Amino acid sequence: MKKILISLSIIGAVAAIVSGVTYALFNDTETSTGNIFVAGTMDLKVDHKYAMYDGNLCTKDCVVDPNTNLVSNGGFEQPVIQSQAGWDIFPSGTPGLNWVVEWRNDIPAQWGGWNRPAPALVEFQNGVAGAPYAGAQLAELDSDWNGHVGNLNGEPGSVKIYQDITTVPGAKYQLKFAFSPRPNTPANDNKLEVKWNNVLVANLGPIAGGGSTNWVVYTYDVTASGNTTRLEFTDMGDANSMGTFLDGVELHPYNCQYQIIGGTCTLWDLKDLGQGDYYWNFGDVKPGDYGINIISLHAYSNDAYACLIDHNIKDYENVCIDPENAVSDPSCGVGDHDGELSGFLKAFVWVDSNQNNTYDNGEDILYGPDKPFTDINTMARIPLTESNTKYIGIAWCFGTQTVDANGIHCSGAGNQDIAQTDSFQSYFTVYAEQQRNNSGFTCTGVTANFDKSSPKLY
Repeated sequence: MKKILISLSIIGAVAAIVSGVTYALFNDTETSTGNIFVAGTMDLKVDHKYAMYDGNLCTKDCVVDPNTNLVSNGGFEQPVIQSQAGWDIFPSGTPGLNWVVEWRNDIPAQWGGWNRPAPALVEFQNGVAGAPYAGAQLAELDSDWNGHVGNLNGEPGSVKIYQDITTVPGAKYQLKFAFSPRPNTPANDNKLEVKWNNVLVANLGPIAGGGSTNWVVYTYDVTASGNTTRLEFTDMGDANSMGTFLDGVELHPYNCQYQIIGGTCTLWDLKDLGQGDYYWNFGDVKPGDYGINIISLHAYSNDAYACLIDHNIKDYENVCIDPENAVSDPSCGVGDHDGELSGFLKAFVWVDSNQNNTYDNGEDILYGPDKPFTDINTMARIPLTESNTKYIGIAWCFGTQTVDANGIHCSGAGNQDIAQTDSFQSYFTVYAEQQRNNSGFTCTGVTANFDKSSPKLY
């Protein structure tokens, strides 16, 4: 037993010596790298999808701008054919061509002992097989592998050509082009597929070719969904180097204006609001006049609470006339006085859950009816779910407003002469704030800290 105790003491001494010259016999270090905190986002988009005034709808009147063609080299006049044969082939990327050319995806890499050319080739003609639709040249979309310098015939030459065109999201355009079968070819040689933003616009043919070109002009309305949109034409006929003539490709923007009887109006898709985005602009309202506007609220990235805030409210007396004097309008007289119009404007706000532009019994009521238009600020917060759209209906009335199972009604009964010639102007702001960690949020708190002269918090 004694020997054992001595042995233990020696071991302890040795351990002490070792620890004095060595940091560790067993060691492990774990380091967490790349720790990141990224602030979340709160992005609110608003649209204006519907406006009605006294039963008249806000409508969009669009007229084509014939002087603006967004397609480059749509007549295939460049490059200019130099060959005396009256036709030639040009590789994708040729200066002035302005079309990207690709072989149709089923064209084989080899045929008849030849390798498929790269890049792809498009064929232009200047009347050798039929007159162009306009100008001096046309494009044949069942192209050729070696052109007029070789003796290869019947090779699979079908191509697609396209341009990526700068567009405005949501804007409307008129697409126009001319298509003809190649003369003296069977119907299956002449088929044309047209796509806009990779979506099929037209599938034309098969059309047999007669003794000369037979041009037909096709026109379609298309709408852009992005800042760039691809316009694409493909020969879908038999791939044998003959067929599908194309010419006169044009893309014209529409110039659109909104109009409504009794005033002016604007509608827009989801976006951030800017100058010129107004909900109401009516210059001759009378007692009994009414209207409905449907807006949508869309919160990106986070759930949110939204508030409707009417602020920077201004009533203008403008000029006093006899009817106002007859009812002793207190604002008439010398000096700068406020008008009385806003006191007669009433509002009703609801959630248009079925998106039919009117109130239906059972839909959530947010404000009113027959409450002052200028007190919309007092309505409760509107919950928004991330990436979901909520449609809000706003009905206004110059007079007394009622809502029942048959709809929304406005009566102009009574004497409102005191408001003649008056005008009312305000900012109408939609404000959104995140829901998370913010359960006590109220719209009252927002309006209390709102800059009354501009739509900004201070």
